[in-house]
Amino acid sequence: MQSAYGIIPKIEHFSCMVDLLARAGLLEEAWEFIEKMPQKPDAVVLGALLSACRYQKNMEVGERVMKRILELEPSNSGNYVISSKIFANSKRWEDSARIRGLMRERGVTKTPGCSWIEVGKQVHEFHAGDGLHLRAAEIYEMINLLVDEMKMEGYTPLMTE
Repeated sequence: MQSAYGIIPKIEHFSCMVDLLARAGLLEEAWEFIEKMPQKPDAVVLGALLSACRYQKNMEVGERVMKRILELEPSNSGNYVISSKIFANSKRWEDSARIRGLMRERGVTKTPGCSWIEVGKQVHEFHAGDGLHLRAAEIYEMINLLVDEMKMEGYTPLMTE
């Protein structure tokens, strides 16, 4: 890149390469690329590979990435959750529980998901698992109707959990 285009690669370029390799299913190659980087990988680089390890059920690379990312970002709940799920996908229940225990031991808590939608210049906020919205019943009824319509059009939900 530097000799051909005069561009010195930054961490964003390395992150992009890792993500591309991971999306192509080349997890071992992505790990090797990380190992050969001229600078230390950041959490974005490692996180891209960790997520791919979960979806592609690759324990071998996943364990290597887990070790590095949990050292790098010990307070990021998402890394623990993904790591735990990688072990659970491989039916390694004790290791999955160990990661959750490590999370509790370090006082790391999972941040609930949150979404916003603007309707008629009014912003509505929703939190995962929160049914306290004043119009929750009406909202869930509409969601069910939309899901039914999507299924009639051929949509099949991806069920990974």
